[in-house]
Amino acid sequence: MQCPGCRAEFTLPDDKIPESRGLRILCPKCKVPIEIKEKKLVREPAPYASEPASSTSFADSFSEYSNAVDVVEEGVKTALLCVSNAKRAEKLAQSLHELDFWVVHAARAGFALGKLHLNNYDLMILEENFDSANSAENLVLHHMQLLPMHLRRQSFLCLLSETLPSLDTTLAFRLGVNLTMNLQDVEKAKLILARSLKEYKNFYTFYNAELNRKIG
Repeated sequence: MQCPGCRAEFTLPDDKIPESRGLRILCPKCKVPIEIKEKKLVREPAPYASEPASSTSFADSFSEYSNAVDVVEEGVKTALLCVSNAKRAEKLAQSLHELDFWVVHAARAGFALGKLHLNNYDLMILEENFDSANSAENLVLHHMQLLPMHLRRQSFLCLLSETLPSLDTTLAFRLGVNLTMNLQDVEKAKLILARSLKEYKNFYTFYNAELNRKIG
């Protein structure tokens, strides 16, 4: 398979490609969307994917999953759940399923960065101290904060925190995220996310319309 943008070539296993359904994946190098049309069906993706429970080092885990391309049907909303606590992750995943998201769960930074290396997610939920002693050592948060703006806008980032209040727009802006959510509000995650995502979509609909008007 060849990327129409940078012309890089890579292989996508046949068992990852559904039959007669549009697929969208991102080029591993330049992140240009690649559309795949009709392919042989072997199996369809599950609505929830999670990393294996076996323990490996950060370097090993990044290498192991660096070629983990998610294959989902065209138009399906995707979410990356970076949460170490299993029970909390299960609750959040249920809320995301109810909002029609296809969910990938990461319990370690290596797995999450490996997925982000090849995939773009419409929504990310990230613990402030994910796989780290404190937020200053949160590798996934640093990765998202350093993305170029045109790539950063492609994902809505929700930061889970023990100390920060939910829906604090000033703090969210300072931290380079779209939403802050206190852990005490996880039970209300569906409502909070639905509201915030709607506002985000409306804002960028207006923003893109104005941008196109000025360019035109």
